[in-house]
Amino acid sequence: MNKLLSLLCLAVGLASQPALADQAFPSKRVRVIIPFPPGQGSDILARAIGDKLAQKWGQPVVVENRAGANGSIALQEVARAEGDGYTLLVTSNSPVVINPNLYKHLPYDVGRDFQPVALLAATDMLMVVNAQFPATTLREVIAQLKANPGKFSYGSPGTGSTSHLSMEVFKQLAGVDLVHVPYKGSPPAFTDLIGGSIKLMIDALPSAMPQVKSGRVRAIAITSSDTPSTLMPDVPLASSAGLTGLPGRAWYGMFAPKATPPATMARIVADVRAVLQTPEIVAKLPQLGLEAVAPMTPQEFGSFVDKETAYWADATRRTGMYQIE
Repeated sequence: MNKLLSLLCLAVGLASQPALADQAFPSKRVRVIIPFPPGQGSDILARAIGDKLAQKWGQPVVVENRAGANGSIALQEVARAEGDGYTLLVTSNSPVVINPNLYKHLPYDVGRDFQPVALLAATDMLMVVNAQFPATTLREVIAQLKANPGKFSYGSPGTGSTSHLSMEVFKQLAGVDLVHVPYKGSPPAFTDLIGGSIKLMIDALPSAMPQVKSGRVRAIAITSSDTPSTLMPDVPLASSAGLTGLPGRAWYGMFAPKATPPATMARIVADVRAVLQTPEIVAKLPQLGLEAVAPMTPQEFGSFVDKETAYWADATRRTGMYQIE
């Protein structure tokens, strides 16, 4: 009888370990994986949120950049991580909703490998040109490109990025011919744009806005919205030049490995939502070129991701890029 009682106690103890582990979260450092180099929107945002989470959790939150393959390297690492809450992903939209439409074979499956945590922020996309480019309006840019088919190159943070696909849709709508030059992130692309090796690009405000404000590149148009940007209200909309149908705003989200326990997920979701509503983060987002978004539950965020994936499926088909690689 004593032996049986001991075995029952052991079984109960083992069964309660996951719950105890959930309650103890976090008891060590938390890694936040970023799919892009330092200086991009997801990196800037993750560091700001990570600092606040570290204060709340009393544990280090370490941001690690895993750039390459338009985010596939980072997402694969998170997908393979132990689902214990100690490895999280903060990413822009492109690895999550564009890659599955662009590539036939990926080392991860968004629905199978990840749980949505939170939509963190959104941002407009901005067309910019080299400061010496002979055009100051979108109509003039299009006229220059049509007069010189195939002569000019545009840059992007990488093949499959929101910037890349936005420019490909622009080419189709405007009826222009441009050469794509992919880079490993926005910073090197802007270096060449400033230097004149490439002449224009579309990129998100966190990367583009500082370059415009410094005078090193020229803002042409907000391409992602039908309403003026709250952060750059003096920049005209692409729609004001008669160009409509360009992709919408870029966004940033947090995800966890699929196996992360419910109690741990609930803690992460609640704490991330609380951090996003702190006065410090609310004030900091505009400084980073980002805008706050209405809070979503993980389920609502998952539905949002599904709709965005469907949008980019249509966009990649229209540009002839659907699962071509």
